[in-house]
Amino acid sequence: MSLTERASPEQVLHNLLEGNQRFLAGESAHPHQDFERVQKISAKQKPLVAILGCADSRVPAEIVFDQGFGDVFVCRIAGNIATAEEVASLEYAVLDVGVKVVMILGHTKCGAVKAAVSGKAFPGFIDSLVDQLDVAIARVDSMTANQHAALKQGDPAMLDRISKENVKYQVQRCQRSVVVKQGLEKGSLLLVGAMYNLDTGKVQIICTKGAKAPEGGGGEEE
Repeated sequence: MSLTERASPEQVLHNLLEGNQRFLAGESAHPHQDFERVQKISAKQKPLVAILGCADSRVPAEIVFDQGFGDVFVCRIAGNIATAEEVASLEYAVLDVGVKVVMILGHTKCGAVKAAVSGKAFPGFIDSLVDQLDVAIARVDSMTANQHAALKQGDPAMLDRISKENVKYQVQRCQRSVVVKQGLEKGSLLLVGAMYNLDTGKVQIICTKGAKAPEGGGGEEE
């Protein structure tokens, strides 16, 4: 389950997805979750994966992928939006920490997407967050009148469709980063878009940029 720094981006992603498979099978190994691990990495962290995920409490990356202390560099924000600050954190993970995989992890039944689709005004700074999901909503432009009506009524399937589109869009936003772009061009970095299913616990890869992702591991879609 542990990889060395010489592992390829493909091996790192494959290892991560194997962790999800253990989680699904009820065979989580709970690696690197003891106090010995805490002491071992106290001086320096060296995770091989960075995940930009949603702040939703039902999607804890370390549990979903059966990882432990120091294994995953995690950034979380409602709607898994690649804001300038979140991308800056990912850039730090690439440049200083040395991660080989950057994953944008969305999930089904996303509350941020539902809020954005509602068109309602929200108090405080919430509007500034949901407004950034408008692109994903606009990209789902092949809907019938009935599908548009279902979307407005909060149909789960339609909301999940927007959530997937949002993941793809946030992957594109990450590609605007010079740091990420250079990593992809050198073949030292794999940028991945994925969805977590709240009902099944399964992670599905929906897009990849950079090195070719390993076969299997959650039903890859290009």
